[in-house]
Parts: sequence; C-alpha cells; structure tokens
Amino acid sequence: MMKEVYISNINDYILVDDEDYENIMQYKWHINKNYCSTRALGFVKGKKVALPHFITGVNHAYQKVKNLDFRRNNIGIDKHKYRYRKPQSNASSQYKGVRRMKMNSGNYTWISTIHVNGKSVHLGTFDTEIEAGLAYNHAVIEYWDGNGYMNDI
Repeated sequence: MMKEVYISNINDYILVDDEDYENIMQYKWHINKNYCSTRALGFVKGKKVALPHFITGVNHAYQKVKNLDFRRNNIGIDKHKYRYRKPQSNASSQYKGVRRMKMNSGNYTWISTIHVNGKSVHLGTFDTEIEAGLAYNHAVIEYWDGNGYMNDI
C-alpha cells in the first residue's frame, strides 16, 4: 500500500510506501525542480538528504521515473542511474537513443543506438524518428530488462 505526504512548497503530495511513512514524517521535505529532474530533499540530523537515499540508506539511490512517486518500486539502487536520464533537450531527436544523420545522397535518416557494457550497439537505420525511438525502447527491454528510460511514443 501507499500513503501521501504533503509537500508545502509545491502544494502537492508525494507517494511513499506504508513502511517508510512514519520515518519520512519525522522530517520536513521540500521539492527541488530543475530542468531535468524533481528531487525531494530534507534536512536530517543537520545534513541535506535526498529522499531516495533516506528511504534506502544507499548513497546513490535514485528515482527511476522522475515524478512525485517515491515508493520503493520507483527507486533504483544499482549503478545504472544514467539509464533513466531523459533525452537531451538540445539533441537532433526528441527521443533518447536516436539521432538524425545526413546521408551521402543528401537525404536524412534516423539512427538508433544503445550503450551496453560500455559499448555502443547500433540498432538500425530508420526512415522515421518514431521507428528509431521504438527500436530504442525494444533494446531497453532486451538489454536492460526494461530497467531504463522508455521513450513516450
């Protein structure tokens, strides 16, 4: 089950698991939003602490999907935090793992890639940006068991 915790600086609620609710309620939390993420922060014993770290006790804990859901099933504790990053806003494509490339003929095509074990894996060349984005989504499932950012297509 889950409970809601009111966050006054955004006049909204975050979701937490029942088992974490009492500990979380002992401190005042606030939401810090920047261009690419939403973080819940609080002061615990005089130190600023991110809520995922507070819940898990792991230094590099992170939210898989950046929103107001701080339940344990949305908190990752592995070393693959980068997998959940959103696509870059200044990229040639709106989708993660996709880029536009000009061919020798002068036409443009879409390339899809994913990084696995430190190496770039070419997923294919596609006529449309959407096809390339879908190929990336399938690769997230195939290579990372679905544990990564999925393009919203």
